[in-house]
Amino acid sequence: MKRRAFLGSAAAAFLDQGVAAQAKRPNFIFIFTDDQRYDAIAAMGAQPWLRTPNMDFLLKNGANFCNAFVTTSLCSPSRSSFISGCYVHKTGVVDNNRTSNFKAGVPTVFPLLREAGYATAYIGKIHIPNFEEALKGCDTVATFPGQGVYFNNRFIVNGKPTPTQGYITDHINRFALEFLKGREKNKPFVMYVGHKAVHGPFEPKKEHAAMMDGQYMPLPKTWDDHYQGRPSYLKERRKSWHGLDGLLEKYNYSDWQRQIAACLVAVDEGIGQIVEHLRSTGELNDTVIVFSSDNGYFQGQHGLNDKRAMYEDSIRVPWLVHYPRMIKAGSVFDQMILNVDLAPTILDFAGVAVPKEMQGQSWKPYLKNPKAPGREHWLYEYNWEKSYPFDPTQVGVRTKRYKYIRYPDTGNTDPAYPMKGELPYEELYDLQTDPLEMKNLAKEASASAVLEDMRARLKKLLAETGYPGTVV
Repeated sequence: MKRRAFLGSAAAAFLDQGVAAQAKRPNFIFIFTDDQRYDAIAAMGAQPWLRTPNMDFLLKNGANFCNAFVTTSLCSPSRSSFISGCYVHKTGVVDNNRTSNFKAGVPTVFPLLREAGYATAYIGKIHIPNFEEALKGCDTVATFPGQGVYFNNRFIVNGKPTPTQGYITDHINRFALEFLKGREKNKPFVMYVGHKAVHGPFEPKKEHAAMMDGQYMPLPKTWDDHYQGRPSYLKERRKSWHGLDGLLEKYNYSDWQRQIAACLVAVDEGIGQIVEHLRSTGELNDTVIVFSSDNGYFQGQHGLNDKRAMYEDSIRVPWLVHYPRMIKAGSVFDQMILNVDLAPTILDFAGVAVPKEMQGQSWKPYLKNPKAPGREHWLYEYNWEKSYPFDPTQVGVRTKRYKYIRYPDTGNTDPAYPMKGELPYEELYDLQTDPLEMKNLAKEASASAVLEDMRARLKKLLAETGYPGTVV
């Protein structure tokens, strides 16, 4: 009888431990780069010259959300959406200007998770002028104003100016590991790691640059785009430093690609260091690791470089998720997810109520039901910047099949504002038959019903998200 009682109590204890393990709140690490294309991971096959073994690990041992997008393809605005779950017209960070401040009162994940018992940290580039406001609720902060520099960058660590010697990515990786090693072990944690790489001008470490010697990068299919039937600003942008004419004055194409690829190596090394640390502490299976980028990037596609425009190369981002507790290795999800979805998803995993002000939605349910339909459409917005004058203000709608871009007449009288006399202007693409976005269907009679539907969707999304002003 005693032996039977002992076995019964042992079984009960084992069950209690199992319930406790299931109820354990996961840790979160969000690692994101700057200007990394959605296909810029070696294991995806589009750019096999890349050296990304640790990104490849996340891809092969986790999930690939292959339809991930940003709602504004620009550094500062997108980063504000990652932490808040809100569109940029709500966060206040509408562009990269130094006056584009994060609004007080906009919710972020950090104070909500800290209140729920999490240790909180933000490491690396934030690129928001009043980052102190944006990072309220962070126990640990190691960041810097603006873009930063690749070598000998000056950080601000928990409010203290901290100069460094050497390569910025190495220091970001170091600060991330220091947080992981120094935190309270009995508390779950959330850590954002924002990289400067792979933003231009590209300055890789010397030893990483040598890894790319002799690599030849083929030109993209839309290199010779002549913009037939499409807005005039594209031709002007192509002639500028945001287009190939300006780019090729400075770089040979393959040299340019080699520098981008080499800058990515240090980021990948940091991912490996973080994964190895979590493995050594037994926390890897209990940590949701998300890897992404703040926006996509034109690497010669449509004769352009940089981002901003609503074409696929600019708005799509990589989105890898490693969490063995829920994700089968090699999983692929095709639901459309957005940068505004990250914050509500983290809160959902943590069991914390998502504030009604957050405009994204959790993608955790997709992990339980991979066949869930997902969102039908979403809103894109971009606000003209005088210092980058070639891209006009844009709003648009992306569905699984179609894309609608509208260049509204904002009444802007600045001499530098593009497309005067052409506004409003519309573009419509069937991504099923025209994935490279070469044929604008907006003036095609055969597409009139689709055009009207997309206009109606835009009107609805603008109203639902509280977009300010009237779009003409």
